[in-house]
Amino acid sequence: MASDRLKADRDGVRLDRAEGREVESARAKSPPEFTPGGSAFRILWCRTKSGSPGDPPDERYFADEVLPDGADEGGHLAWAAVPGGLEDIVVHNVAEAGRETHLLEEGTVLRVEERLDGSAPPEMVYLAQAEAASTPAHLARIIAYESGAYTVQPVRREAGGFVNDGPEIEGVVNLGEIQPDEEGYLAGPAAADRYVPLIETPAGWAIILHPPRMV
Repeated sequence: MASDRLKADRDGVRLDRAEGREVESARAKSPPEFTPGGSAFRILWCRTKSGSPGDPPDERYFADEVLPDGADEGGHLAWAAVPGGLEDIVVHNVAEAGRETHLLEEGTVLRVEERLDGSAPPEMVYLAQAEAASTPAHLARIIAYESGAYTVQPVRREAGGFVNDGPEIEGVVNLGEIQPDEEGYLAGPAAADRYVPLIETPAGWAIILHPPRMV
């Protein structure tokens, strides 16, 4: 005779088939979890607009709800505003959260999840995951070091080598110098040219090079 009990040997637990059906029934009746960590309430498409709620700009974008509207003359997907749809909502691009960047171009179409947040009473929040273009890096030559910052000369490479590319930049900090005895290590020998990548940040130009360490 076939047994009417299911074995879960790994956990040492036994459930009757009837009990299992009751558990599944209870799960089916439970309301979905509408939180940033749970299921999305609705999926929609939005197109970014100019401006940003943040000052300085951050991961938040103003956007309008859109929908696919056939193809344009070049055969690319076209988008149109949803009649009576959402306008000027704040969309958080979680790919930029905490990075202090605002790199998505105006008119970018995003896949957005509409969720209820954890506030009391809960409010709707709109989340997107869109990798923005990398912050461009530029090459520069170290000119001098003084008072915790470098003066650098931006350069570009041509057939004959590096040539100056714009005016010198003062006050460039190397964010990789995190120990007191590392300050100014890029200054190096006065007779040697040292080239470093410059990164543009919301606070200005910076270098991110860690000194070699013996561990």
